[in-house]
Amino acid sequence: MSRMEKWLGAACGIAAGVCAYCADFNEDPAKYWKFEELTKAPAYRPSGIEECKDPDLQDILFDGVPFKGKPAPVFAYIAYPKTPMPEGGYPGVLLIHGGGGTAYPYFAKLWASKGFAVLMIDWYNCRPLKRAVEKRGQKPNAPLEGGRRNDVLTNVANMVLAHSLLRSLPNVNPEKTVYVGLSWGSWYGTAVTALDGRFKGAVEIYCGDINPKKNFLLNGRFVHAAKVPMYWVCSTNDANVTLDTLQASWDACPKLVTKSVVVRLPHSHVGFRFPACHRMAHHFAEGAPALPVVGRMTVKDGNASAKVLSRGKGLIKTVFCYTTDGEDVLPKNRKWQETPAQLSGDELSVKLPEGIRQGFFSAYDEKSGFRDCCGSSNVVNFPAPEK
Repeated sequence: MSRMEKWLGAACGIAAGVCAYCADFNEDPAKYWKFEELTKAPAYRPSGIEECKDPDLQDILFDGVPFKGKPAPVFAYIAYPKTPMPEGGYPGVLLIHGGGGTAYPYFAKLWASKGFAVLMIDWYNCRPLKRAVEKRGQKPNAPLEGGRRNDVLTNVANMVLAHSLLRSLPNVNPEKTVYVGLSWGSWYGTAVTALDGRFKGAVEIYCGDINPKKNFLLNGRFVHAAKVPMYWVCSTNDANVTLDTLQASWDACPKLVTKSVVVRLPHSHVGFRFPACHRMAHHFAEGAPALPVVGRMTVKDGNASAKVLSRGKGLIKTVFCYTTDGEDVLPKNRKWQETPAQLSGDELSVKLPEGIRQGFFSAYDEKSGFRDCCGSSNVVNFPAPEK
């Protein structure tokens, strides 16, 4: 057995240990939330906030769960496509923003233009400011009565209530709804989709990893209980997660469909624009073609290989992405490179680059300015070169 194979065997043992550790804190979301109490659509009304009005949107307040014993309405936008309504109603999407964000009018309208009925909430007990934008140091929202807050238990409950409301809207097909969460919204997604199995699928943008050191309830303790098909799109250099903590989540998720790992994908609310996310939402809701699916990587005699399990719309490019930077370089600062991967039948292969420390395969079926329309293999760590 080669040194590489021995190391990979040890790595598998480490991964098993991580999963065992995860089992120690894996929990049933029913411990914290009573799902049946959240399935009734909440009452809602026009927000009455002049600054939030938009001719293409409905600005509303719906009855969220009480906070500290007091009524706590939630601000949301409702948006509909301008295309004719299909039989049974439009597919629906619940958009959950990231940290520091809000119910952005632009993104609600963008997803409506993609054919979805949209419900986008502000989970900070806030509402958007006029022409809400994302700028460093500038809040895009203003607090409602009771002040700005971020309470995980309350927010998850309100997201499930929001889904109940979305399903109840007259022009929405309640059997074709999708959860789309970005950054903090993707961490929330691991809890919401473990609690609410009514979604047809979930799109996780950037985060949603397993990391016991993170915020309680948003550290991956519910990933094992996912009730709906899941898709992740993420960056090699995200400052908020690592590929190792994301891989732990993908290994634990029983409903993983595919994932897109993209070299230096930008992290901001721009993620709501990723074509891969629109595609996977349509896949979950309506059965449109999914992105490619690539199986687990195997390594032998200095070569790596992986099976293509699904070609999506038809492969146009296959690559192997890798870094030669190790533990002495922070994950967010590591330099990543791409090299072509050979495709023979359904098998991807590559000769491992010298000095490789981490790598994965990606198979593309569509061009995109964000380089996101791909399916990726698992991410594999490699030992430091012998001195």
